Amino acid sequence: MKNIRIPAFAAAACVLVACGSEPKQYTGVIEEASMNTVAVKSLTEERTIVFSTADADMSDANGLLIGNIATVYYKGELRGTTPATKVSTDPAYAKAVGEWTMPDPLAPDSLEMGIRLSVEGEAESIRMATLRYTAWELQGETDRIVLTGESEGSGGTMRFTQTAVLGTNAEGRETLSIEGTEIVLTKRTQQGVPHPYSAAGSAVS
Repeated sequence: MKNIRIPAFAAAACVLVACGSEPKQYTGVIEEASMNTVAVKSLTEERTIVFSTADADMSDANGLLIGNIATVYYKGELRGTTPATKVSTDPAYAKAVGEWTMPDPLAPDSLEMGIRLSVEGEAESIRMATLRYTAWELQGETDRIVLTGESEGSGGTMRFTQTAVLGTNAEGRETLSIEGTEIVLTKRTQQGVPHPYSAAGSAVS
């Protein structure tokens, strides 16, 4: 499991909160998810809780992608499988997963190059032989992620870290802009996308 920087919306909910009959909160990283359950590992301790989502408000769940930060609201005590009343996740994580490309300068009319971002913080380059992306994570600020990888040059291999910003261009297409560069990638329209309840799903090349 890759490290994930805690987004602002989750920072205040890293501990269990109890206020009489008011819903309590449990925040952590999604480890597993199915149609009716989600397993969330605590951000502050080695503890994983399974919640039932059958009767929960899932309007802010954003697909329950494995590796995302989730805040689960519930009542009563944590037990075997605790009924959730609401599940929220960081929407930036779901936005980021997919293939981000731009025209290849060597063949701009026929080829594309870019980055493929997968669940659980995995990343890989698309037609970029000397710039190999290996991982990504939420940066902690709204719609920002951190990319890491290795660059091949005449001086050898060097590790790098980049910050990228999720956005939308004038045509309404989702964009990923690499800070400190002029690189702006657009999200590829895919015929296949990672299944929201699986870490094994992969994007179509």
